[in-house]
Amino acid sequence: MMTKNIENADDLLLEPLAAYKNHYAKTFTDRCNAYFDGLLAQSGVNAEENRRTVRAYDAERKRAAELEGKLGKYRALKGLLVFGIVLGAVLFAAGIASLFGRDVLAIVLLLVLGAALVALSSWLYAGKIKPLLKQTEEKRRQRQAKAEELLAAAWKQTEPLNALFEGDVTKRLIRQTVPKIVLDDYFDMRRYDYLNGKYGYGKDDDPASSTLGILTGEIEGNPFAVERDLVCRMGSQTYTGSIVIHWTTTHTDSKGNLVTEHHSQTLTASVVKPKPFYSTGTRLLYGNDAAPDLHFTRTPAHAEDLGEKERERKIKQGTKRIRRKQREAMEAGGSFTGMGNEEFDVLFGALDRDNEVQFRLLFTPLAQKNLLALLKDAEGYGDDFRMIKDGCMNYILSEHSALWDMDENGNRYRSYSVDIARRRFLDFQEQYFRSFYFDLAPLLSIPLYTQQKPREYLYKDSYPRMFTQRETEYAVNRLDAAVFAPATAATQSILKTAFLAREGESDCVRVTANAYEAHQRIDHVSQFGGDGYMHDIPVPWVEYLPVSDTRTVKLKRLGLTEREFYREAREGKYRDALQKYIASGYSHGILCCVTDGADTGFDETW
Repeated sequence: MMTKNIENADDLLLEPLAAYKNHYAKTFTDRCNAYFDGLLAQSGVNAEENRRTVRAYDAERKRAAELEGKLGKYRALKGLLVFGIVLGAVLFAAGIASLFGRDVLAIVLLLVLGAALVALSSWLYAGKIKPLLKQTEEKRRQRQAKAEELLAAAWKQTEPLNALFEGDVTKRLIRQTVPKIVLDDYFDMRRYDYLNGKYGYGKDDDPASSTLGILTGEIEGNPFAVERDLVCRMGSQTYTGSIVIHWTTTHTDSKGNLVTEHHSQTLTASVVKPKPFYSTGTRLLYGNDAAPDLHFTRTPAHAEDLGEKERERKIKQGTKRIRRKQREAMEAGGSFTGMGNEEFDVLFGALDRDNEVQFRLLFTPLAQKNLLALLKDAEGYGDDFRMIKDGCMNYILSEHSALWDMDENGNRYRSYSVDIARRRFLDFQEQYFRSFYFDLAPLLSIPLYTQQKPREYLYKDSYPRMFTQRETEYAVNRLDAAVFAPATAATQSILKTAFLAREGESDCVRVTANAYEAHQRIDHVSQFGGDGYMHDIPVPWVEYLPVSDTRTVKLKRLGLTEREFYREAREGKYRDALQKYIASGYSHGILCCVTDGADTGFDETW
């Protein structure tokens, strides 16, 4: 077990799971708290004064809620009394209407009971419930007004702190915590050139896929990228319709009487039609020259969910299959050989590997130990990842990454409460770091991957464009989706970008929004009924027809922090310039504006 006092970062990463639990998790949280404390000090917000205001607000809000509960009870009583008045009036009216009847006692009872019910209900409502409703409503209104006043005061207190929140701090905190993991400010052309030229990483040409998130960096010079895509795929939707038919039959019963029987039947029909389905997917890819001829795939089996006996049984059964596979390989002249560590071979499960020598070079005893610890760890994400090695490219697709919130937006931390703001800040940072770290963890568990530096790569002197396609798609997806959506679209849009021209330090790109119109249709399906006739059953369905629209967007890297940019946008030289654009957004130093090609001076403006 790794000790907590290891200072050498290289030694820490030799056991990534232990490093996270014993060092990185706490160190990262401490850095987050220190950063928040720095913002709090810089803002000048008095935290204790804010806590007092928030406590007073919570107390008033609680009292207002209690009074609202009382009002609910009084309103229910009011309803009951109004019902009593109406019922009494009905009884009294019934008595009046029966004055000339013979049953004098019944008439008297109706008159007396009706009058008494009206009188009692009216007295209770007017003398008791109505004043209580008025008093309680006034108290609730006063409490609510006081609560709103205190809430406004709390927001005013935290305003200087809220103004300091930025969305680009997470990467800085991760860099400080794990210096060996270098994170890029954005996905630049040099990183793309390296991934593309050395490892064959290509641009995303799928018109049914768009980049929602992108995070790139390197470990000892070995590049990685985390991609989150919105994907549209056509599938099938079953639509159903039904009708009810009726008919009669006649027969003679045992007594010779003619009997008519009525029948009904529900006829149901269905049709299957195409329909677009949308989903998001996240994957991490990592380029490394180690074991360049090795290919394999492993899928998650959630070993962390197995008890000791279940795991032993799984390993025993898996070992039998591996030995059988080894015998079959030997008989066929193949090269598959089981590992000496049967537990690793079964639980990791890369049994389609095609190079035993390089597999063993990669998965040393320490790598096996690290990966087994990771797979069996019930406290973390455990065995929830798929790993694919395709030569020098490695892919990690984890289940937890589907829940990873990659949107670094400073507005998410804003609050009227210093303590709530701190909690929001810490929750997001810790979840982001944890998800990202454990996507990398399978790769970090292999010492050769973190110790081998790649051969030097010859970069180009210049590039025809400033930003990668994924970076531009990420930028436009952060803008209001309604700006790009076709007017008749009934579904969400897949935004694809195409480079048009470089204008100085800016890029001009065309954004195509691909979506679908929805048209209501009806098919008629014939079905034989119990009445002996064929019937047409209408089945409503939706026909989805593709529709698209285009806009022009321009991007430029300003290098300002979000705080600096938005200050200029509110008060400085950018304020008037931004007003002429249809939409704009700023994130991790990049300005993105929808221009529709009208602005020829975009590059000079900023």
